[in-house]
Amino acid sequence: MGRKLFDRTVSEFAIVDPPVSQWYARRAGVSALVVGLGFDALVTAVLSVFCPLLLAVVLGALAGVVAALVTAVLVRVWPVLRSLWWWSLEITAAVLAVGGWVALAHVTVWWVASAVLLALVAAVFVPSRSRRFVYAWSWCLVVRHRLRLCFATLVRSQVRVTGGRPAALPLLLWARPTLAGERVWLWLRPGLSLEDLDGKASLIAVACIAKQVRIAPASERYAALLRVDIARRDPLAGRIDSPLALFIPSLRGNTEADVPVSPAVSPVGLELADIEDPAPEPPRRGGRG
Repeated sequence: MGRKLFDRTVSEFAIVDPPVSQWYARRAGVSALVVGLGFDALVTAVLSVFCPLLLAVVLGALAGVVAALVTAVLVRVWPVLRSLWWWSLEITAAVLAVGGWVALAHVTVWWVASAVLLALVAAVFVPSRSRRFVYAWSWCLVVRHRLRLCFATLVRSQVRVTGGRPAALPLLLWARPTLAGERVWLWLRPGLSLEDLDGKASLIAVACIAKQVRIAPASERYAALLRVDIARRDPLAGRIDSPLALFIPSLRGNTEADVPVSPAVSPVGLELADIEDPAPEPPRRGGRG
């Protein structure tokens, strides 16, 4: 069975895209060459005013080499820097927690540092209000990563359909919790528009592990600024008991009455039979106009 499976001839197709590292390596070389030559020309031109031409050429060449090396390194390691930026909040929280425990353990002993850390965790997660606060903001962190993966999949599928160059991923500006879920602001990069996301809300909802997603423009001036509302729950589904019934003496202590009366209007007994009919209007006389 194994030999038959592997001996079967199939048409060739690309499973994995070309390595991103090779693309960034070529881009680093080109960027270093352009920046180095430009920096060399600018520095030589400026220094030729203050020093001999030969010295200006030498100093300009050295400055161009340094600028080219810095540019090549930055472009080459940009994927790593971008990943560090994506996970910056999580890395910062982990460094603060572990670094704080290590620093306290060096000052005292390890079990005292562990007890303090457990006390801080209990102080955050035991009260319901702080626990809901941390839970809501944790979902904002999760949504940022899920949206990035979803947009990467959409961009790759768009490249397969159109055969053009891949568009840059949107910039995730900010995310905050709402009563229904989360709200995220995006800045679209060249190659994507709101029309490209038409009909993709259900896919984004599945990626974000949510019930519903709504995408709308967030600015009347910039078409690239979008707002993504992620709904995980219906904040109006639960029943909220109104305290207005306590202002009515007849409804106090009555658990069956679920329609309170506004305290601004006193309850009165009004019968339709007590209302007089309006007087009929006098007939109008006709005349020549």
